[in-house]
Amino acid sequence: MVAAWLLVSCGEPPQAQPLQTAFPWRRYEAEDASTNATVSPFSRTYLTPESESSGRRHVRLEKTGDRVEFTIHSAGNGLVLRYCIPDSPAGGGLSASLGVFVNGERLAKIPLTSRHAWNYGDFPWPDDPSLGRAHHFFDETNLRLPPLKAGDRLELRKEADDNADYVLVDFVELESIPAPLPQPMGSLSLCDFGATPGDGRDDAAALRALLETASREGRTAWIPEGVFELNGERIPLPRVKIQGAGMWHSRLGGSRPMFAGTGQAVEISDLGIFGDTNVRNDASPDNAFHGNLGDGSVFQNLWIEHLKCGFWTTRGTKNMRLERSRLRNLMADGLNFCNGTSQSTVRECHVRNCGDDGLATWSPREGDSWVPGVGNRFLGNLVELQWHANGIAIYGGADHLVEGNTVIGTVFSGGGLHVSSAFHCVPYSGPVRLVNNEIRDAGGDCYIGQRIGAVWIHGKDSDIQTPVVIENLHVIDPRGPALSIHGPAKVADLQLLHAGAKGLPGEAVHILPGASGRLRMTGGEWQPQPDPVVKNESSCFQVDLEAAR
Repeated sequence: MVAAWLLVSCGEPPQAQPLQTAFPWRRYEAEDASTNATVSPFSRTYLTPESESSGRRHVRLEKTGDRVEFTIHSAGNGLVLRYCIPDSPAGGGLSASLGVFVNGERLAKIPLTSRHAWNYGDFPWPDDPSLGRAHHFFDETNLRLPPLKAGDRLELRKEADDNADYVLVDFVELESIPAPLPQPMGSLSLCDFGATPGDGRDDAAALRALLETASREGRTAWIPEGVFELNGERIPLPRVKIQGAGMWHSRLGGSRPMFAGTGQAVEISDLGIFGDTNVRNDASPDNAFHGNLGDGSVFQNLWIEHLKCGFWTTRGTKNMRLERSRLRNLMADGLNFCNGTSQSTVRECHVRNCGDDGLATWSPREGDSWVPGVGNRFLGNLVELQWHANGIAIYGGADHLVEGNTVIGTVFSGGGLHVSSAFHCVPYSGPVRLVNNEIRDAGGDCYIGQRIGAVWIHGKDSDIQTPVVIENLHVIDPRGPALSIHGPAKVADLQLLHAGAKGLPGEAVHILPGASGRLRMTGGEWQPQPDPVVKNESSCFQVDLEAAR
C-alpha cells in the first residue's frame, strides 16, 4: 500500500503539518510555528532557498532575539534541525550556533555549519562562490535533548553570540531515541582493539583488526556507544557481522567512514555513519559502502550523511537488502544498484537532500562485458527534497519493481519516478513496474531543456522495447504534467493504468515532440479536469484511451 502521508496542496502556499508516517519522528514546519521573524513567501523558483525548503517556505532568523517556537504534540528527545546559514566568502563554509529553549528555559546551543552545503555553477558544482548559481542551501544537525512531552514549547532563538548573519529554519523533527542495544554475547568490541570513543584519534587500524578477527573467528564485531573516527583508506569488508548500539548511540565519523566490498556477504546494523564529504568527485568512491557486496548482504537501521553516496554497489552484488535506514544530505545518489547488481531490495528507508537520484538501479554498458541488473526492488520508501535529479530512477536491465513509495519535493531535473535509457545503459530486457506510488510536488524544469512530469519516461540512448507498467499512480500538485514522455528513442509499450492526479496545472500526460511508441491508458481521475487529458505533440506516438476521464 502507499504509505499514509498527509496530503497538502502546493499550488498555493501549503498549510504544512507534521508528516504522519511509519517513521519514528514527527515533523514540525517552521512556517506553521509561532515566530517574531520573517516567514518566506512560497516559491518554487530554482536557485532560491525557498525552492529547496519543505513546503517551499521557511523562517529567517536574522536579528538577535529572532525566534521560532514549536508546540510539541508527542514525546521525544532526539532533535533533527534542517537549516541554512551563509557560506564563507571563499567557499568552504562557516560555523555558527543557535540557542535551544524548552518552555522558556535555555537548554543548549545547537551547532551549525555550512561546510556541507552551498554549491555553485554547473555540474559537478564546485565549492567556488565566484561561479555564481548558488544552490544546495540546506543541511541538518541533530541533538539529544532531555525528554520532551506533549504540550512543551521548543524554541530556537538567535542570541547575541550566534554569529551567523542569518539562520533559515526549515523544520525540526522530534523522535524518542530507543535505549542503546546491549553488546551481543560472545562478540568482539572495537574497544578491545585499542579504540576509545570520543578521543579524536583515528580508529581505522583498530576497526580493520576487529573485522579481520571477528571474521576469522565467526564472531560479531561490536561497535559500542560513542563516536569513532575513520580517516584512512576505505575499510575492506570480509564476511562479517557488524552491530552497533543504535544509530543515535554508535557512530562512525571522521573524514573517511567508508567501506569497500570484497565480494563477501556482510550483515551491518544499528550504526550512524557521518562523513565529511563536501564536494562531488566521481573519480573517487567517497561512498559509505562501495563495490561488490556479495550474495545476501543485509543492512538495517543505518543513518548515513555527508558522503558522496550511501551505497554504490557493483557487479557480483545480489540478494542485498537495505531496510529501515536513513540516507540524507549526500552529494550524489542515496543508493545506486549499479553494474549488474540484481535481486536486491531497498525497503522502508528515508532518503532526503541528495544531489542525484535518491534511489536508482543502473546497468551501464562496459565494452563487451556488460551485465544487466535484474529484479531490483524499491518498496515503501520516502524520498524527499532532492536538490538535484529524481526520487527513484531506473536505467536499463529487467524485471524491476517500484512499489508503495512516496516522493516529495524535487527541485531541478527531477521526476518523482524516472524510467530512462540514458547514460548508455544496456537495453531493457524485461518489464519495469511502477505500482501504487504517490508523487507530490515533483517534475518541472530540467537540464534537457524540456519540462518533465511527476513521472518522467525518457527514450534516450536506445529503444525501450519491454513493457513499462505504471499502475495506481497518485500524483499531488505536480509542477507539470503527471506523466511526460520524451524521445528520441522509442518507448514501445507504456501502460498507465488507473492513475489519478490533484492540482494539475495543465494536461495529465504530455508527449513531447520527437517521442515515438505507444501509450495505453485505462481509467484516470484528474483534478481539475484537463482539456486535453493527453497533449500529444508527436506524430509517431500512438495513444489508446480506455475509459479515461
